[in-house]
Amino acid sequence: MAIAEYHPHISRRPISITTFALSAHAISACLVLLLLYCSPTTALKPISRPLITRLSDARHGRVSARTAAAARRAEKTSAAKAAAEEASAQRAAEAASVGGTIRRVDSMSTGLGLSGSSSASAQTSVANTAALTAIFTAAQLPIPPNKPNACTWPGVTCAVDGAVIGLNLTSSVSRLLLPRTPRLCNSTARERGGKFPATLSASIGQLTDLIDLRAANLWLAGSVPQSLSRLTKLQSLDLQDNCFAGPLPFAFFRLPYLFTLRTSRNFFSGGLPQRPVAYATMTSLAVLDLGINLLSGPIPAALATLPMLWVLLLNSNGFSGEIPPALLGKQMSALVLDQNRLSGDLSGQQIKASFIGFSGNRLAGNFNQIRFSESVSFIDVSDNIFSGTFPQLLCSSSGSLESADFSRNRLTGAVPANCFKPANRVLLALFLSRNNFSGSLQPFSSLPKSIVAVDLAFNKFTGIIPQGLTTLPQLNNLNLGANSLTGPIPPFCQGQQALVSLNLASNALSGPPTPLASPTCAPSLDALYLSSNRLSGSIPATISSFKSLKWLLLDRNALTGAIPAGVSGMQQLKGLGVSYNRLSGPIPAVWPRTMGQVLLAGNQLSGAVPAALSKLKRASFKPGNPNLCGTPLPACS
Repeated sequence: MAIAEYHPHISRRPISITTFALSAHAISACLVLLLLYCSPTTALKPISRPLITRLSDARHGRVSARTAAAARRAEKTSAAKAAAEEASAQRAAEAASVGGTIRRVDSMSTGLGLSGSSSASAQTSVANTAALTAIFTAAQLPIPPNKPNACTWPGVTCAVDGAVIGLNLTSSVSRLLLPRTPRLCNSTARERGGKFPATLSASIGQLTDLIDLRAANLWLAGSVPQSLSRLTKLQSLDLQDNCFAGPLPFAFFRLPYLFTLRTSRNFFSGGLPQRPVAYATMTSLAVLDLGINLLSGPIPAALATLPMLWVLLLNSNGFSGEIPPALLGKQMSALVLDQNRLSGDLSGQQIKASFIGFSGNRLAGNFNQIRFSESVSFIDVSDNIFSGTFPQLLCSSSGSLESADFSRNRLTGAVPANCFKPANRVLLALFLSRNNFSGSLQPFSSLPKSIVAVDLAFNKFTGIIPQGLTTLPQLNNLNLGANSLTGPIPPFCQGQQALVSLNLASNALSGPPTPLASPTCAPSLDALYLSSNRLSGSIPATISSFKSLKWLLLDRNALTGAIPAGVSGMQQLKGLGVSYNRLSGPIPAVWPRTMGQVLLAGNQLSGAVPAALSKLKRASFKPGNPNLCGTPLPACS
């Protein structure tokens, strides 16, 4: 059995922008990089599996199941949302007058009490009460009994005169959070455990004083009522995580004071208006999030005419054609176009956004001929066909760049010797895998001490692993797999107490498996991949100190001796691969209860298979090991 069969993630990308672990110095990056399934009603979820297992193919959804693909695209683009609204916009707000308006809705919501509380003396009119009753009923939300005054209902905010100025249906109910699919949206109430289908009532148009409307994660189906266009005072509209379908309602484009529009994770389809006149009314719009829908056609150049536009998220749709130069050249906090069908040569273009998400398209050109803003803080151009030498943006950054992903392109050449000198002190994540970079890793010795994740896998780097890569105190994840590195493994664990995942597989490294001889790694190390090298010597007995290690792959080396009995002390171990070495002796009798798979084939092990491993398949032991016996192998004589 091949290693990929045992743990299919091993041969792919172990870390990605959205998966490196939290640390005290990575909080700001997590605002940028986390939230795959986090909707406005969910909290950040802890990382539940080895970060090393986030692989290159799976990262952009290139797995056999299309639903898994959609989930991973959602992860990445939701990360862009977090960055755009929480990080980039906040920094820019303090530096530019247009950025200052980013806080307008939040401050207004606080000042008006839009969190769902109303003045004690506020009384809704009969008409508003009737409208709210229709809205709650259509959305399948409970109407509080014995409360004739709708101003006291959960999620309803009223002014002193009784006018309904805020409606937060999202906070009024907790619905089951599932990845939305057309089939699930059209399924029966029994399948989804609730009363469906729910809709947004046309009575919403009667609440003409509304400033803030939040109806996210309610599984609302059908179309958005055109009566929404009557809400001419509306400034914030959130319809994320529903089942709305059909073209984007023209009502959206008739709201003159709308500041924030969020409709991500629905099934809106069709194209966007191309003519500037369609956007003429939207003079206040600053945040436009249409991500993860079924929209298609060209991206309108007319979007660049929106005077206040600061954050634009169009990710995970079906947009095609070229990115309008006017949009590239517009000063914005975030421009996120990941996972579309965009194409074109960007050579010579200037991109002024600070947060750039272009991954998963067919964009081309010499990357070093693209000009960027000095304030660029996040860039992801992975999974495109950019060419050229090592990105000079990494060498000439003004110090604002926090995360960069250039993986899966056609970049070539060596890293300039002084690229990271002086080090960019805020860089947290660097992903360069699956290009054609070559030469020494020595320049990476100057990476800043703040770095949390580095992925250089699947390139043509040669030479030894420099000592500087072992002294990065905040480093959680390092992937140097699938290069042509030689020499011994340096002592990573001496200066890297935060190390969670280390992948050095598929190189030509020699000497003993050094990390396993360093118990100082034990508290944090979650995954260690050293397979397909030229390692020799025995597996250290200190392996028992690694009580947090979940994945250990040492297969296809030249290791000798026995499997240490200390493996029983590895309480979190899920997978062990030591196949195709020169191991001998009996298999330890005691194994962790967490163990899911063990690969022992291609060795000279002997004796009876222990009961703890008797449920494994025969391929876990064969070929090789002619002196092993017992279930699942032939019985011992």
